[in-house]
Amino acid sequence: MPLVGLAQNTHTVGAKESLFSIGRLYNVHPRELASFNNIPFETGLIIGQVLKIPGKKTMTPVAETVNVPEPKAQPVKPVTSEKKAAATGSAVYHTVAKKEGLYGISKRYNVTVDEIKKWNRLTSDGLTEGMNLIVGYGGAPGKTEVAAVPEKKQPVASVPEVKQQQVEQPKQTIAKSSAGEMNSRTAKNFGGGIFKSLYTEQVANKMITDDKGMAGIFKSTSGWDDGKYYCLHNAAPAGSYIKITNTATQKSVYAKVLDLIPDLKQNTGLIIRISNAAAAELGAATPTFDCTLHF
Repeated sequence: MPLVGLAQNTHTVGAKESLFSIGRLYNVHPRELASFNNIPFETGLIIGQVLKIPGKKTMTPVAETVNVPEPKAQPVKPVTSEKKAAATGSAVYHTVAKKEGLYGISKRYNVTVDEIKKWNRLTSDGLTEGMNLIVGYGGAPGKTEVAAVPEKKQPVASVPEVKQQQVEQPKQTIAKSSAGEMNSRTAKNFGGGIFKSLYTEQVANKMITDDKGMAGIFKSTSGWDDGKYYCLHNAAPAGSYIKITNTATQKSVYAKVLDLIPDLKQNTGLIIRISNAAAAELGAATPTFDCTLHF
């Protein structure tokens, strides 16, 4: 998604809300939300605290605009000045680890997702464990370097971090808010959503994985007017697409994977969580429902 300059929306922090739950509400990465408000990512929020919300088109990492004034403060070597020296420097590579996504890698090396995709000629956001990605340029000409894996700072939605931040509200709260949102808005028929064509490209000439189980719902502002449906899933990589079919209505939607399902008690037994706009098009009448997944 393209970067937009400014946004003026605000959100007042409620009980048990966190950067993660507020980020999912507005489809903004929690680290981006913290950076946009100039607050430490590891610090919890205070009830009544007012947060500025980036605009809907600020899903691209904001590190470019935030860090440009002080690029020397970044700990990673391949910064902007070295990227421009690609003609004379050697490529620096990163080996993709299990469940790593383009967003996390771009933040780690202080580059953008679009730059990584351009350098590696990637046509989608999906990555494969073990693949080598060019993440910058530097070093002596003619010498290819393999980047040392930087020290990991708990990945987004990892189990320890999610528990510490208290990402999810109690199950009853989630269920009531999601059902209430569906009842208060009328879902438009987007024919499954705008990600249908991308899903078709993803599964073309590939073996499709099927799964059946219980789906949950999370509240989101996306999808109601644009057909952009999102989901949380533990098997499909972030940036990939899943076809979700409601067993009761046999209606289907196509959602983009944002992140993992937090390992919390209220998520026990769920194979996926989808946005409430997607659930509305599926005709889901309850906070959880039986579904079939294809990805």
